[in-house]
Amino acid sequence: MKPRQYFLAIAAASLAFAPVACKKKAGAPDVYVLGAKGTGEERDEGEVAKPALWKNGVEVPLGMDVDAYVHSAFVSGKDVYIVGYVRLPSESDDDRGTFQPTVWKNGVAQTLGATGSAESIFVSGGDVYVAGAETNEKGARMATLWKNGAAQPLGAAGGAGNGSSIFVSGTDVYMAGQSFGKQDEPYVATLWKNGAAQRLGDGKYNSGAGSVFVSGSDVYVAGFEAVMVGSERGLAATLWVNGAAQRLGDGKGSSEAHYVSVSGKDVYVAGYEDNGQGDSVATLWKNGVAQHYESVPIPRSQCVASVYGGDSYWAGSKEDEQGGSMATLWKNGEAQPLGDGKANTWAYSVFVVGGREAAKL
Repeated sequence: MKPRQYFLAIAAASLAFAPVACKKKAGAPDVYVLGAKGTGEERDEGEVAKPALWKNGVEVPLGMDVDAYVHSAFVSGKDVYIVGYVRLPSESDDDRGTFQPTVWKNGVAQTLGATGSAESIFVSGGDVYVAGAETNEKGARMATLWKNGAAQPLGAAGGAGNGSSIFVSGTDVYMAGQSFGKQDEPYVATLWKNGAAQRLGDGKYNSGAGSVFVSGSDVYVAGFEAVMVGSERGLAATLWVNGAAQRLGDGKGSSEAHYVSVSGKDVYVAGYEDNGQGDSVATLWKNGVAQHYESVPIPRSQCVASVYGGDSYWAGSKEDEQGGSMATLWKNGEAQPLGDGKANTWAYSVFVVGGREAAKL
């Protein structure tokens, strides 16, 4: 069974798992997994699910008894911030309703706009920054940055589009996403710095940016770009460093990059690529060298993977013996089930915090 919202397609597995509470070792990071828990109520689109959060394998009550889809989380001190959207039903059965971009702080909601979606969040110095998109009065989806609830629609250089990831470094605010041109034009991977747009893709074919990370004076953006290989067009996972593209995939098989972080001299990028048999496989590139995780669901968004202290964390779901869904965390490819098996659960995002270092998605 799937929740009402349009979630990731997750590969099924034949093993049954019991819920595991991860006992935290001294000095180990705190691992938060954000997802959803089924209510048993059915609609045409599937099962209705409510937001859920697990900390170190134990479910944390959210107090969010709302019809909402949550994208990502950020933990700052004792405060837990979550972004996504609330679904307001329509009077018409043929209408999916209105989606309101929303941020929750410790379960208390703040609506960010009338219609749209909030994708990524970053908290710095008490200020809360959110990346996403808001639909304007003409029905256009506009890339939008919210600071403490105030919307900043981005200008003509890249206004129509959406923001996928946000990072704050000092006084500079970076948002990665894609900007849209005219109907028949490719969409283009874009980085906004303090509201000014920089096109990363060349605009010949579609490209997208899913994650941004800043280390010192270097700005890293992970995404993909469509490329031509002979007479065929393929998707190539791409890392842009200070605007210069570095291909992680060759385009012969499809690949995309959705997450990037830097630790010391090591650059980690997570996404997926096709293997020699043509199957898509979750992939972690460390300094450009790929490592495949065959048992991990294929990530499709910047929220699904994280790296901390050299360990990789992946959030997703596995199918149990009864055909239900169980939220699961994979650490270095080893599965740690989160659900108790009594209700369908799904995992979409992982956020790792420890000491002075935090891995943000």
